[in-house]
Amino acid sequence: MAMDPNETEKKYQNRNAIIKVARSVFNKYGYDKTRMDHIAKATGKGKSSIYYYFKSKEQIFQSVVLTEAVAFRHTIIDALAKTADAVDKIKVYVLTRMNIIKIYTNFQSALKNTKLRHLDFVRRLNSLYDKEEIRLFKDILEEGVKKRLFNVKDLDLAAMALIMAVKGIEDYVFRTNDAVEFTSRIDQLIDLILHGIII
Repeated sequence: MAMDPNETEKKYQNRNAIIKVARSVFNKYGYDKTRMDHIAKATGKGKSSIYYYFKSKEQIFQSVVLTEAVAFRHTIIDALAKTADAVDKIKVYVLTRMNIIKIYTNFQSALKNTKLRHLDFVRRLNSLYDKEEIRLFKDILEEGVKKRLFNVKDLDLAAMALIMAVKGIEDYVFRTNDAVEFTSRIDQLIDLILHGIII
């Protein structure tokens, strides 16, 4: 027997409402310290109601992280689509990433917190995200090579080197909360990444 479309929509809305509230709960307590009681209390529902929509805390966290991952990716892609120059795309990528890193904290936690690697979906997400990021940087570099802005012999190697540099900057910003200082020096940092220190 097919489910009533209104019932399906209501279930979808209820799941999304739980995910939305759970985002802030996981932000507050972290994955390990969050309990289903916390999520139930924050949503104003009983635990049995939460279990109707999600089998476990892990499943809720997975939904939260995937929701944030999709939003994170769309924000990056939209910012890049508005930028024509390949050099500017690298700057826009780095700046956009820095500006949204603290908005999508559960997604960032899944990528960076090694204590969460025991979760299967976190391992898969890390692998997929690494591949996606390399592909994205390769596209930017390839575009720059075609326009004779870059001289790159190995796109894969160059993409990985750029990603490592960006992640290093990101870790610094995340630890020091120094995004303002970083933003004011973005041109110098990108110039250093692209041209190095050799005269």
